[in-house]
Amino acid sequence: MTAGVVIAAGLILTVTFGGAVVSADHAWGSYHWARTTHSFDLTVVNSTTDDWDQFVTAAVADWSQSGVLNMVEDAGGSTSNNIRRQCKAPTGKIRICNLAYGNNGWLGLAGISIDSNGHILTGYTKLNDTYFSSGFYNTPDWKQSVACQELGHDVALEHQDEDFNNTSLFSCMDYQDPPFAWANAHDFDQLDLIYGHLDSYNSYAGG
Repeated sequence: MTAGVVIAAGLILTVTFGGAVVSADHAWGSYHWARTTHSFDLTVVNSTTDDWDQFVTAAVADWSQSGVLNMVEDAGGSTSNNIRRQCKAPTGKIRICNLAYGNNGWLGLAGISIDSNGHILTGYTKLNDTYFSSGFYNTPDWKQSVACQELGHDVALEHQDEDFNNTSLFSCMDYQDPPFAWANAHDFDQLDLIYGHLDSYNSYAGG
C-alpha cells in the first residue's frame, strides 16, 4: 500500500481558542492501524537521546495496558541528528525523536501517514528540546505527559480537552498545567472503540 497524506497534531504552548466541550468521543477522525487480530504489537522505534529514554519507556508501558494494542519499544533506533530531525518511521512502525526543533510553538508533535484505504501506515512523535531545555518545561512531569500524549495521537487518539483553564481530567490527552503524565480509563475505553472491529489485512509491521 502506498502512503497518503500526513496529518499532525501536537501539544501547543498557547491555546488561542475558547473552552472545548469534553466529549465521550476523542478518536482522531476515523484513523486506526489495520489489523486482523483483536490485539496487536506495535513497534515504537526509540530515536531519543539518553535523557528521554526513561520517559519513552514509561509511556510505551503505559499505553501497553490497553487490551487492544501492545506497544513494543525498539531501543536501537538511530540518534543521529539527521534521523531525529526528519523522524521518519519505517513502514508499519512509530518513531519517536527529540531535538531542538526551534521556537515554533509546540512542545510535542505527532503525525501519521495513511495508506490508500485510510489506515495508519507509519507514525512519528517529535519532542521539542528547544522548550524542554528551559527551566519551566524541563521537569519529569512535562516530559512524561508530552511523550504520553504524542504516542496517543500515533494510535489515533485526539485530545480529551484543549482548555488549560478547565478542571483536570487526569489524562495526558488533556491540556492542563500542571500536566498529568499518564493515560486514564477513558483513553483506554476510546481505544477499545477505535479497535473494536477487525480489518482484512495488517498495516503494522510483522502482522
